Amino acid sequence: MKSISKKSSSARKLPAVCKIVLFFAFIGIITGCITGNLLKTSLYSPLLTIYNDITGRISELDINKSDIFFLSLKQNIKLSALLYLFALTNLWQYYYCAFALYTGFTNGLLLAFNIILHGAPGVIRFFCYLCPHSFLFIPLYLLIIAHCDKFHFDYSECNSLSGAKKGKLLLKQFPLFIIVILLILTGSLMEAILNLPLITWYSTFP
Repeated sequence: MKSISKKSSSARKLPAVCKIVLFFAFIGIITGCITGNLLKTSLYSPLLTIYNDITGRISELDINKSDIFFLSLKQNIKLSALLYLFALTNLWQYYYCAFALYTGFTNGLLLAFNIILHGAPGVIRFFCYLCPHSFLFIPLYLLIIAHCDKFHFDYSECNSLSGAKKGKLLLKQFPLFIIVILLILTGSLMEAILNLPLITWYSTFP
């Protein structure tokens, strides 16, 4: 599979690799929704009582926002680190497709779960689970994948060069890496501080 970075595109256009990622994420969401509906009796029914109990008492639960922050921070740093690591391998193109498919699939299951339990309003509840941090994380991961795709091509081109050349190439990634860390910190704070009150507020509605 040839690197997507070889294809020229306007700076204003969405990179081809991002279009592929969005396509596989969309396929994953559809697959997740279908799977959720097929398994709703065996998979969702046992969780219904637990889910309703938690959402019904969510305003009374003592949830530590710092725990949510550190959990989100750990998960997103791990995911972004894996993207950079796989960009160094020949499996890069397969990995970002699998990454998009899996992410879409898990969100498709969550969407199906909410629709099964709440009907059409479940779509709004689903988006409540993703707001507002996903408005930062989605473009951030598209940025990371687009950058990793270019980095993969550049790194593959310098495989025959000296270690010093590779070292310089890796150092060039450092400024963007710092920006990514700062944006992950911001997104994790948004999830910990803003997402929980939003879910709590929406859970007060029948």
